[in-house]
Amino acid sequence: MPAHASRGSAQPDSTLAAFGVSGSGQVDADAVWAVITGLYAAHGAGEQGQVDEQLDPAATMWHSESETMLAGKQDLDRLRAERADSQGEPEVSSYEAYAPVIDVCGHMALVRYWLRVDYAPADDDTPLRPELVRNTAVLRRSATDWRIVHLHEEVWAAGGVPEEA
Repeated sequence: MPAHASRGSAQPDSTLAAFGVSGSGQVDADAVWAVITGLYAAHGAGEQGQVDEQLDPAATMWHSESETMLAGKQDLDRLRAERADSQGEPEVSSYEAYAPVIDVCGHMALVRYWLRVDYAPADDDTPLRPELVRNTAVLRRSATDWRIVHLHEEVWAAGGVPEEA
């Protein structure tokens, strides 16, 4: 893992910039972080409906598996269908979002964080290297909840390949 990508706490730190017009910045930061971690928990459990609950239906996404920006649920569903059709891809065993930097201002939030994707060993039991992804998410608060309106992924260290000796 790159030195600058050291693993940190998966919980927001009270020293993070977390500002809310109501003075409830840390409460908002915790709620925003719960959306991010909930997204990956649902994704790891294969709960597509719960993943979609974390996303605004018109959310845009620079997804690491797409050359073009996804615009809304229809584009995301197209990518999901393409992924389902692919065979021989390594099996993801877990997702871990960590080291968040969260800014909350009124009804908008900006979250920068790392995502580690771990893979099950290959069919011959060869360990596979984890993938490290730098992410930026923009969330908007409605009257009832926070939802992701934009997500930008950048693969920093490709994974799903045999560990180097």
